[in-house]
Formats: sequence, C-alpha cells, structure tokens
Amino acid sequence: MVSAELLKILVCPSCKGDLEYDVNADTLTCMGKHCPECGMPVNRDGKCADKECGKISKNFVGLRYRVEDDIPIMLIYEAEKIPLAG
Repeated sequence: MVSAELLKILVCPSCKGDLEYDVNADTLTCMGKHCPECGMPVNRDGKCADKECGKISKNFVGLRYRVEDDIPIMLIYEAEKIPLAG
C-alpha cells in the first residue's frame, strides 16, 4: 500500500497529471491523453509530444503504473496502456 504522504506528491511522469490509486489492484492510473505508441502526452491535435515518435492519433490511452512492495514503478515504458473512451 502506498503511503498517503507519497500519494500527495506523485504525478504521472509522462504528462504530470493526477493519479488515481486503486488499493485493491495496487496500481496508480493517469487518465490523461497519451500516445498509444509510446505513452507520451499528446497535444490538442492528437500529435505525440515525443519528437522521435511524433505520431498523430485519435485513439488515446491512459497509463496504469503497478506498485511492487509499496513502491510505485513509475516508468512510462512499463506502464499498462488503458484505452480511453471517446
């Protein structure tokens, strides 16, 4: 279980958005719009902010970070990509 103090300061490493903690699944989820290819944030036009990726998409994903032994694994490339509706 992630401590309340840590939850207050953690943000998504990709977009700096808020994270929702699921105690039962022991995961942290960001529902911000991210590139489905690399997980980096996208702009209003759907273009990935990562210069190397730069893909344009209309199907965005949120990111779910796992927690192991009470330590959040906040690595973008290891995050589970969650399809976002609409």
